[in-house]
Amino acid sequence: MSSLTSQHHDLVTTLNLFATPAEVEPLAFGDAMDKLDNKAYTFTATLAVLPFLQPIPLGFFALIGSAAFIALGLQLYKGEQSLVLPQKIRAVTLSLRTRQALVKTCLKIIGFFHRFTKPRLSFLFQGKLGQKIGGFIFMAIGVLVAIPLGGIVPFKNLFPSLAVLFYCTGEIEHDGLMVIFALLCLMLTVIFYGLLFYIVWKFGAAAISHFFWR
Repeated sequence: MSSLTSQHHDLVTTLNLFATPAEVEPLAFGDAMDKLDNKAYTFTATLAVLPFLQPIPLGFFALIGSAAFIALGLQLYKGEQSLVLPQKIRAVTLSLRTRQALVKTCLKIIGFFHRFTKPRLSFLFQGKLGQKIGGFIFMAIGVLVAIPLGGIVPFKNLFPSLAVLFYCTGEIEHDGLMVIFALLCLMLTVIFYGLLFYIVWKFGAAAISHFFWR
């Protein structure tokens, strides 16, 4: 089995393990990380993004996810090898049913990407430059998912979630093109949020003008 195939298999095995029944349910995120070797940034980021792969805004949980990605990003940017998550993030729990549904979705997406990836543009994920790019991506995602949009915008975290999956896929498959796609997803997120704020401002200003200044 080649190194790349082995890494892909390890990620699939890790995700499947996350979706199996635990001795204590619901499973705490920190306990899952201890069992799955939380030194693996890509594994941890993939698991952390699972709750964001659904249309319902996560409210307060989005702030916890935001803190997780910022913690991941800061440590990766600094080049630290051992990952440490804040206790509040480690204490977050997910039920077995929720974990199984999220893992099933994630595996389908990763399996789809696996068909098109190949080793290329290695400088985008290897060495200090690769660590800084990865750290920047995670930190940017952490900031973006924390932006409140009133809890009424479905799939508001779609592009940030895809950015995580693109980056993690690129890291596992040694494909720098996936890192570029992750950066493009960040740009699309900024554009999407910008348009939403513009629409709210435009219609909000129009409403104020109509009701109070006509």
